[in-house]
Amino acid sequence: MKILLVPLAIVAFIVFLLILGAIGLAVAMTVITVVGKVFQLIGRFIRLLRRGGRRLRSRRLRRRSPESA
Repeated sequence: MKILLVPLAIVAFIVFLLILGAIGLAVAMTVITVVGKVFQLIGRFIRLLRRGGRRLRSRRLRRRSPESA
């Protein structure tokens, strides 16, 4: 009985480590995905602000050009 107990404990420990590693990998991938989405949203917001600023400048220039001409 003791002879089978030691190899069984080793196998159980290896399976436990594999499951723990799989859970850690899943958590890491979830965190990377969430952080990526946040950066994507921030990037879109910054691009929107930059485009908005360009649109305002170009509209002002368009309004001034008929007046000066």
